[in-house]
Amino acid sequence: MTLRITNIQHFSLHDGPGIRTTVFLKGCNLKCPWCANPECISSEIQGDFGYDISLDKLENEIIKDKPFYETGGGVTFSGGEPLLQINNLEPLLNSLKNKNINICFETALFVPEKNLKIAKKYSDEFIVDIKMINPITCKEVIGGKINQFLNNLELLDLEKTTFRIPVTKFSLKDTEVILDLLKNYKPKHLEIFKLHNLAKSKYDILNKEQYYEKINDNQINEFHEKLKEIIPNAEIIEI
Repeated sequence: MTLRITNIQHFSLHDGPGIRTTVFLKGCNLKCPWCANPECISSEIQGDFGYDISLDKLENEIIKDKPFYETGGGVTFSGGEPLLQINNLEPLLNSLKNKNINICFETALFVPEKNLKIAKKYSDEFIVDIKMINPITCKEVIGGKINQFLNNLELLDLEKTTFRIPVTKFSLKDTEVILDLLKNYKPKHLEIFKLHNLAKSKYDILNKEQYYEKINDNQINEFHEKLKEIIPNAEIIEI
C-alpha cells in the first residue's frame, strides 16, 4: 500500500509539540487562494511535485527521527488534506501507535465524518485550520461547507487541539464570529499567522498566480489582542 506525498520535512518545530517529522500528503478538496503549499492541492503528480511511497519506507523515514521525539515530539501529517488518504494511512498509524510515537494531524476538517473518526483513533494532537467561518464566502472562496466543519469540530477533544488561523481580509471581517467560536470551543492552543510569498517559486512552476494581501502589523496585532481575550496563550507564529 502506498501514499502520495510531496515532502518529508525533518526537524519541524511549528507543526505540533516538540521536534517533529512532518509528512505533506498530496491532494486537497479546498481551493484556498492563499495556500502556502500549492503543490499539495492536486492529487496528481505534477512534474517534481509528488511521488508515491510505500508505508514501510515512510515508517522507516519517521523512525529515523525517533531520538528527537523525546522532546515530546512525533510525526505530523499535513498537506494538502491528510485525512483524504486516511484509509491507506491507517496501517501505518497503527504501527506508529504501537511504537509509542506521538501522532498529529493538521486538517481543515472539511472531510467526511468517517475519515475523521479513523484519524481520531490514533491521533494525540490535532491542528485545525480555521480558514473561513462565513457560510457563503466559505463555499464561494474555498469550496467548503461550513456545517461539515462545525459538525466535525464537535467530535474533537479540544484538550488535544490547536486552532490555527491565517490572517486574511476574510478572518478580519469575521473577527466577531471567530470570537464567538472560540468562546464555545476553547482549544488547548491558538496560533495565528500572516500570509507570505515564500511559495512564489512553486506557484510559478505550476503556472498559477499567487494570491496576496497586504495586511499590516497593526491589523495583525489588533486581531491577536482580541483573540487573547478568549485564549490567553494565543500566539503569532511564522510558518
